[in-house]
Amino acid sequence: MLNFALAYCTCVLLCIAMNRHGAQIFPNTKLPAKSARLFSISGWLLLVITATMCIKEQGAGTGLAALAGIFSAAIFVLALLLNYAARWIPAVGGAILAAGVIVQAI
Repeated sequence: MLNFALAYCTCVLLCIAMNRHGAQIFPNTKLPAKSARLFSISGWLLLVITATMCIKEQGAGTGLAALAGIFSAAIFVLALLLNYAARWIPAVGGAILAAGVIVQAI
């Protein structure tokens, strides 16, 4: 669950870094270029962290296959939210991340 939460947050950060999707999520705010670059770098860094966690937990072969599936599910959720409820994306990310941390702690 934590890997899914990190994958979703990765996708959100990379999505916000793009002009069009950032405008969908935050319609009244134009993101400065410096902030977009920061979101992009943070997203790529979180991608590496998520991949490392999957590989560490499940081994190289299975971990990379699981990573592909986890990112596919995260992108599916994000694509649905972008089309139907773009303003909910940060709140859903916080809820998924909190659920992932709680499940990991148990």
